[in-house]
Amino acid sequence: MDSVGQADQAARDDQALTADFAELDTNQVRQDLRAIARRQVPGPAGPKAGGGSRGASGALAPGQSRYNANNVSHPPLSSTQSPSSEADSAVRQGRRERRFAQRAVLWTITTLPRVRKCGRTTNGGVGDGLAAIVVNGSVAHWSGFCTCGSIWACPVCSAKIRANRADEIARAAAKHLADGGTAWMVTLTARHKKHHELEPLFDAVANGWRKLLSGRAWAGDPKRGVLGERDRLGVRGNIRSLEVTYGTRNGWHPHLHVLLLLNEETTEELAYAMHRWDKTWRAWLKKAGFEPSKEHGITWSKVTTPEEAGEYIAKAQEGKVGNEIARGDMKAGRLGTLAPFEMLEYFRQTGDMAVVPIWQEYEKGTFRRRAITWSRGLRAELLGDEEELTDEELAAEEIGGETWALLPAESLRAIRRVPGLQSRILDTAENGGFVELVNLLTAYHLLYEIGPDAPASEKTTEGVGEVFTER
Repeated sequence: MDSVGQADQAARDDQALTADFAELDTNQVRQDLRAIARRQVPGPAGPKAGGGSRGASGALAPGQSRYNANNVSHPPLSSTQSPSSEADSAVRQGRRERRFAQRAVLWTITTLPRVRKCGRTTNGGVGDGLAAIVVNGSVAHWSGFCTCGSIWACPVCSAKIRANRADEIARAAAKHLADGGTAWMVTLTARHKKHHELEPLFDAVANGWRKLLSGRAWAGDPKRGVLGERDRLGVRGNIRSLEVTYGTRNGWHPHLHVLLLLNEETTEELAYAMHRWDKTWRAWLKKAGFEPSKEHGITWSKVTTPEEAGEYIAKAQEGKVGNEIARGDMKAGRLGTLAPFEMLEYFRQTGDMAVVPIWQEYEKGTFRRRAITWSRGLRAELLGDEEELTDEELAAEEIGGETWALLPAESLRAIRRVPGLQSRILDTAENGGFVELVNLLTAYHLLYEIGPDAPASEKTTEGVGEVFTER
């Protein structure tokens, strides 16, 4: 191919790489990130840079290119099977493909050992060094891989954890509203600038919340017969979520979403509480150096009727209450502001190494922090004796099903070398069935063993049996 042809091909490749990323202004993001990514966060070295030089700290030297071609995702693999007739299945598969791809680039930059193993290292559950392709109805999944259980840092585990938490919150809100209570969504924010580090901002927001729910104004003075807000409003409890986004102009933006459940709400008492919360919140954050502007600080929004709560149950993974509280992974960043996994997606699409120190600061700032918290006793009161699983348990939980194929370590390594293949294998099992799955594995010369639950009528299909590799 001559130089002109090569240039044309490169242009077409660049266009394909960014075709599904039009929602982000990548040029503006790249420019802003290069200007503000100055803090160095300790951690393992990222992928070898295709351009630019590294300083002694391992970060790219100021002013040098942060573009790393080794991390740019390849164009989506073409599929020979017919697309699913179910629109929701196609959407789910698209999200899965994106999350798997994000996790793959995350392996190269994460500071967290468990995240580095997630979906990459086998756990021995289906055999030493083996992973399985399991099909449950119309859904296929991998079995036998380690999971990290990180609600903050892993796009795959986070989606699974937050979907379950959203369902719990929606059902709890519905129960409370059906009992005749009222519910308010309260958002609490702090002023932030691009030079502010994440951990102090997180601490200020968390401690500010504790300040609101302490002292005589909140608890009253039982010895003197004085009621506080908690009793005057009949506060049943609260569910709160700590979230963070990153603005290329103003840096980190941690904030709290709180679902406040009340039983004795009156206009006068609620107005008093709103005023007191705003005054206390601003005073605390001013002391911490993050006083919000007059336009921001605390906003209140009411959840009104039991009928709304019924909708929350029907739309458990997409509902207003459940997802506003828990589904941080589904929020699209506003112009100039990126949710964490949007930042990761930007890195996947561009390979811009300016993201690396920002992402690693995010991992450090969120490590061991609770993302979603229920006030004491509230979950048991609203959901009864329903078992409460940890984030790690939710991430590791499998839906079970029929084991169609077992793949050894050498096949798993080969799959990781082909961008998008890990998710495409699942898509093929869901859309094309066992025969198409076998055809795909064969096309990539992958060793595998027939699973004990593979469709019996298809095990002896002409031309298929001979490609099975027994242990």
